[in-house]
Amino acid sequence: MNPIRASLIPVLASLLLAASGCLMQPNVSVRVTVADGSTMDVPLTQAPAPVTDGVVTVKNFQFAPWDMGKDKPKAITFTFVVGFAEGAEPASVVVDDFTEQPILEIFADKNAHVVKDHLWGAVTLPFAPQDEHVKWVLNLDNNVRVYRFTIKLRDGTTHVLLRPIFVPAQMKDFMRTQLGVKGG
Repeated sequence: MNPIRASLIPVLASLLLAASGCLMQPNVSVRVTVADGSTMDVPLTQAPAPVTDGVVTVKNFQFAPWDMGKDKPKAITFTFVVGFAEGAEPASVVVDDFTEQPILEIFADKNAHVVKDHLWGAVTLPFAPQDEHVKWVLNLDNNVRVYRFTIKLRDGTTHVLLRPIFVPAQMKDFMRTQLGVKGG
């Protein structure tokens, strides 16, 4: 065998092994109990995959500090983007914080319409950091929040999707800094 070819075999084998190792990332998740007592496994990633039932898809869910202008307190808003399969038309969309009791309504659109490309989207009114809806940002630890999307379609069907969000302590620290509040 050619000596150059023979020396390349171990190099190629190690590259293939290393590449396959990159594909086998550990899947770390936590089991949480939500407001109705049921449990769910939540991947501990910062960018969760879209949640779907094949007809309705929660494509984007974010919360962020909101600067309301000079000399006004900063707050937190939520933004949502929901996609619909061809022919599915929303009649209403309600988003609740389903993490624990009491279940808190975050946003409700009782006359929802697709805006463009089978998508519906919204931004909530701002919530003060001490508000019941977002006071979890004041907690210093990692936590998981679970949001329930209840979507009624014009055909009379109802779709309920749960969107878990892992919120690392570092993200909450950044948000508190942006909001000008201290944790507790």
